[in-house]
Formats: sequence, structure tokens, C-alpha cells
Amino acid sequence: MARISTYGIDAKPELSDKVIGTDTAPGADLRTKNYSLREIIDLFNQSNALGVADQSIFLFQNDISLGRESGTISFAAGGGVGTPFSSITQVLISKTAPGNKSVAQYLPLFVGKDIILAEAGDINKFGTYKVASITTDVAEPNFFLVTLENYTSNGVIAIDGYYIFSEFANPASDAADKNFVFTQATPSAVWTVQHNLDKFPSVTSVNNNNIQAYGAVEYIDKNNLTITFSGGFSGKAYMN
Repeated sequence: MARISTYGIDAKPELSDKVIGTDTAPGADLRTKNYSLREIIDLFNQSNALGVADQSIFLFQNDISLGRESGTISFAAGGGVGTPFSSITQVLISKTAPGNKSVAQYLPLFVGKDIILAEAGDINKFGTYKVASITTDVAEPNFFLVTLENYTSNGVIAIDGYYIFSEFANPASDAADKNFVFTQATPSAVWTVQHNLDKFPSVTSVNNNNIQAYGAVEYIDKNNLTITFSGGFSGKAYMN
């Protein structure tokens, strides 16, 4: 075999290109073999060997007739190839990621956060979501039932695709910067506030002298509330 330094340099490697190596599995033939870059990438996906702190990778399982497999993501009823990312509201995710790595304590940390679900082999196929809930599935306790609220999406679910489940700084949610200032111009003991923040915000009220005033806050829904004081006055309410 020629020295490696004598081989030419390929400035533009492709997935079909080959590299050489040795199979070190017990009982394997130790002769030098070649492997394609695509095969190596598949290995990393299957074993989750390139795990990043805020993401996990799961194989999409279409056929669940023989049961759900460890390391997979799937729909409750199975099937789903060709499903638009925009239509996904719930998925079942294994508590064990590929490579036999437990994520049972890790995945619940995503509740309330924005995430991206994207195909590892084609990152342009994705959906961004808010994670509404993550609970252990009643029928299959080795899987989490994950409820999602879609923000943006592109593409559809592919057969045998590997999918990245990762935290995502989503400008569509703008959750970190949501705030509202309400002005009560006419003195009143009850302030009716429509803030449209789509959440139950913390509330701080002040009078016209910027002295904090304490009132009873009643949340009507995620976009409306009332503040009731012992007496009528005007001022401002800050919501975050």
C-alpha cells in the first residue's frame, strides 16, 4: 500500500466517497476495509454519537405493528410518512435515544420551551414548536407523549428519517420580550386590562406619583385581566 501522504487531496468530498479503516469488533476480519461517508453519518445518527447538550436524535418509526422501538419518534396511531410538519400536534418519543442513551430525565426539561424538529439528512424539512406538555404515555410507559404547538414549518415527514429534537430560539414566540404597559387615565377602583400577551403575566401597579399600589389581580384569560383596588385612582400597570 502506498503512503497516505502520496495520495491526492479531494477538496470537495461527497457522501459517496470512501475512507479506509479496520473493523475491530470481536471476531471480525481485521483486514483494511473501506467505508462511505454516508455510512459513517448513518452510524453517528443511529448511535447518537455526536450528541449536543440541547438536542437528541430519534429515528422516525412508521410501522408500529410489532411495537414501538427504542430510540424512535412516532405518531400515536403509527404511520405518518408524508405528514406536514405544520400538522403535527403530538408525538411519542422514546425515553431512550439511539445508542441506548437514556433521556428520561432530560426531555421533560423542554416543557414550555421552543424547539425545532428537523430531519437530520435535510435540515430544510422542519417544524418549530412550543412544547405544551411532556408526560409518560399511559399505554406505553417507556415513551413520552409530547404535545406541540406549531409556529413555523416546511416539508413533510420522511420514511426512515432521523429527526433532531432541539431547543430553538424562536423569534415567532418572542416570549422573552413580552410586556405591556396599561394606562388608567380615569380614576377607578377596577382597572380592566386587555394586554394580548397570550400568557398570565406578573402585574405591578403604580399611581400617578409612581408609588406602587396593591390590588387584587383576576386573570380572565391569557389576554385579559382586572385589577381591583380599595379605592379609585388613576395610574399605570406594568405587565411582564
